[in-house]
Amino acid sequence: MSDDAALVRWVADRMEIRELVTRYAIAVDRKDWTAVRACFTDDATCDYAWFRGDLATVLELIERGLSRFESTMHLVGNHLAEVDGDAASAETYTLCHHRFRAPEGAIDRIAALRYLDGLVRTPQGWRIRRRDVAVDWERADPVEAT
Repeated sequence: MSDDAALVRWVADRMEIRELVTRYAIAVDRKDWTAVRACFTDDATCDYAWFRGDLATVLELIERGLSRFESTMHLVGNHLAEVDGDAASAETYTLCHHRFRAPEGAIDRIAALRYLDGLVRTPQGWRIRRRDVAVDWERADPVEAT
C-alpha cells in the first residue's frame, strides 16, 4: 500500500469510528433501538458499570432504563481511536444528560463517562464488539421552574 493510500485509510478508519460512536449517541437519544443495535456486532458484550452482559441483555436494560426519562442528550467529546488492521480500540469522553419528572419537580441527572470500545471492521463497516464504560462522576440537579 502506498503512503498516500495508507494515510487515506488511516484517516477514513478514524472518521468512521468517530461517526459510529456519534451515531450510537444520537440513536440512544432518539430511542431508535434498531439503530443502536446496528452499532454493535451480534456477539458484542458490554459492561456499562450499572449493568453488563451480552448485547441483547444490555440493549434491553438500556431501553428499560431510558424509558423513565423525559429526555436525554448524550454529548460525545474527546475521542481517540487506534487501528490495527481490522481491529481497533477507542476511548470517547461523553456527558450524558437525563431529565426526569419527579413529584417534587424535574431533575437533571448528569453522568460524565468514557466509552472504552473494542471494534472490528465488518462488511457493513466498523462495529463495536466490546464496550466498557468508566464513570468519572455523576450528579443530580433539581431544575428550577421557569
